[in-house]
Amino acid sequence: MTVERIELMEWFKSLIKRFGVYRGDPTSHELELLGESQGRMQLVVKTRWLLIILLAIYGMYAGGFMYFSGNGADLRISQLLVLGGAMAAVVAYNLFYHRYFRELSHFVCINHLQILLDILFVTILIHYSGGALSWFWAVYLVLTLEASFLLERRGDVWFIGAVGGLIYGALLTAEFYGIIPPIGMPLIDPALQHNFVYVMLLWFWVSLMNGTVAIISAYLMAIIRKRENDLKLMVIKDQMTKLYNRGYFFRTLNSEIQRSLRYDHVFSVIFLDLDNFKKFNDTYGHLEGDRLLKAVAQIFRDNIRRSETEPPYDVDVPCRYGGEEFAIILPETPLKPGLGSESSSSINALGFAERIRKDVERLEIDGRKATVSIGVASFPQHGSTPDALVKAADDALYRAKNGGKNRVELAVE
Repeated sequence: MTVERIELMEWFKSLIKRFGVYRGDPTSHELELLGESQGRMQLVVKTRWLLIILLAIYGMYAGGFMYFSGNGADLRISQLLVLGGAMAAVVAYNLFYHRYFRELSHFVCINHLQILLDILFVTILIHYSGGALSWFWAVYLVLTLEASFLLERRGDVWFIGAVGGLIYGALLTAEFYGIIPPIGMPLIDPALQHNFVYVMLLWFWVSLMNGTVAIISAYLMAIIRKRENDLKLMVIKDQMTKLYNRGYFFRTLNSEIQRSLRYDHVFSVIFLDLDNFKKFNDTYGHLEGDRLLKAVAQIFRDNIRRSETEPPYDVDVPCRYGGEEFAIILPETPLKPGLGSESSSSINALGFAERIRKDVERLEIDGRKATVSIGVASFPQHGSTPDALVKAADDALYRAKNGGKNRVELAVE
């Protein structure tokens, strides 16, 4: 069964409304973030397979080496069965994550859960391989690195680092006081499991190392994510106006069409062109023309809807389509009030376009005026493909140009 079919099922929608990373139907931006989260989750699942294979190889190597050297007699069958069962459980839930990572990524704290499961099974592995004598405490550091990659907030990574240290300390304490009987291992002095100084020094060292890795890895991942975001913005934004570029416009337009088809929404697209811009450039120079473009871009940013959630993002998508031509995608926005949308009747593409037109008309740059012509089209009323919508809005724009400029025209059905 495909992810798309599962997402349309009522039971899945009800779970999302209660426990999902978003409420109701996701925005295009939320779907984009969800895709990034899915990619990270998939990579961690694959990395966990590598860790499982390495532990299995080491287990066979160590078991075989101790057996042929005559030291394997100290190992108990129950000890080996529990270790094998713990590995089997890790394989089972990693298979589950591997198969359903796309669906699972919709839920809050699902990444926290898989890291906590990893910590639990690593703690079992440590206990049954000697507790205070086990070498496997180093796997806690790997899990902390995993957390820094999966989790967005530094505080969450620090929390995971603290959990690892606290659980390890709880295990050593329980073994020291006999609450959980300590398990011996060949080649190591079991008296160390009951040596208070040794246990305390070991616990402090592991906690210190885990906390240090948590702080450093969270800091480094924050820097990496910031640089990735800066590079992304350089790729998708026009460097002069700071609006999105033409490539991002078509990418978002296609995404919004698919989202609107899935969730039965309407949305609108408006195309805008500065009137007589070539004459403005020829009269006042290209630097003044650039000032005008930046001022108009600021009008767009002042009028679009924006989410102030963390991280903040633009709900409407203003783009520089080319030269003095612009385009704005208005998600879940009908053409006119009350036409096929559950959104507030005050939010409509025609009213938005008219507001933009008036703001540009009032704009003055050193006493110089400008106007804009606008064409408006809506999905699916004027087209159900990117090309059809662009053509409908563009045709309406040129009718506005030919009709006297400084006006708004609606696309023809």
